[in-house]
Amino acid sequence: MTSFQWFVIALVIIAGLGYWNWNKTDQQLKQLQATGFTVSEDFKGSPRLLLDLNRQEVAVVDPKNYEIIAFSAVEKLEVIYDNGTEVDQNYRLVLYFVGDKQPSKEIAYADEWTAKKQLKKSVRSYS
Repeated sequence: MTSFQWFVIALVIIAGLGYWNWNKTDQQLKQLQATGFTVSEDFKGSPRLLLDLNRQEVAVVDPKNYEIIAFSAVEKLEVIYDNGTEVDQNYRLVLYFVGDKQPSKEIAYADEWTAKKQLKKSVRSYS
C-alpha cells in the first residue's frame, strides 16, 4: 500500500471514531434530558458542559455517562493550562467543588480564547 492509501485509511478510522464518540455523547444527552434536565446553556467542550438554570444544576456529559451537579456544590470556576516550551497549551475550564482543593471536573477547549470566553459566559449564567 502507498502512503496515500494509509493516510486515507487513517482518516476514515479517525472520522469513524469521531462519529461514534458524538453518537454516544448524544445518547447520554438524551438520557440526561429524560431526567428532566433542560439545557439552558451549552458550553460545549470535552466533555460537554451544560447548565439548567431552572433547576440550578450543571451537567457534565461524556460518551460513557453524565453527572449532574448542583450550583451550590460548585465553589469556583477557572481556566487552567499546561506550560509548553514554546506556547501554553491544553486549556481547560475547571470546576472546583465546595471543600475540595483539587480540580474536580475539567472541560477541555481548543484554545485559550475559547476557554476564557466560556468562563465569562458561565460566570454570567451563574449570576
